[in-house]
Amino acid sequence: MLASGGNDNLLNVWDIRRSAGAPTSAPLFVMHEHQAAVKALAWCPWQKHLLASGGGTADRCIRFWSMQTGQLINAIDTHSQVCSLIWSVHEHELVSSHGYSHNQLILWKYPSMVKAAELTGHTSRVLHMAQSPDGTTVVSAAADETLRFWRILGSDADARRRQTESVLSASPWTGASVVR
Repeated sequence: MLASGGNDNLLNVWDIRRSAGAPTSAPLFVMHEHQAAVKALAWCPWQKHLLASGGGTADRCIRFWSMQTGQLINAIDTHSQVCSLIWSVHEHELVSSHGYSHNQLILWKYPSMVKAAELTGHTSRVLHMAQSPDGTTVVSAAADETLRFWRILGSDADARRRQTESVLSASPWTGASVVR
């Protein structure tokens, strides 16, 4: 399946398996629930029909969708623009990055959507995140021209210590790295 979101506030989902190799222009599902641009999309690695989407400043919501039915499962107002989403490969957790007005990352327990950690340090929108190959670290890139590495994910959630400050921050303008 392929999902796309845009400035038209729509989330479109295509099932390329159903096209049997023929070109198709019609999406399988079109979701109209977001009230601003759909800025973030993430497929769940341990529940293949679960898609998370995040909305811009006027929306501020993370929405969860069943791709078996196209139905909205749940939505939560994050009180801030959602810029990026990453599912943990080890635990039932989701990391969201935010712009206006908080410029932070939030680690959520899924499906309860209880905040497990709020990660601050960026001074501008957190535009993108990526997960390390071992699934334990998230790197965030922000409009403040910094990268921050967060050791917040892992296979033993109860035993690990969650860090709420970045492990490393680097600025391209100073050429310096700051270890916190």
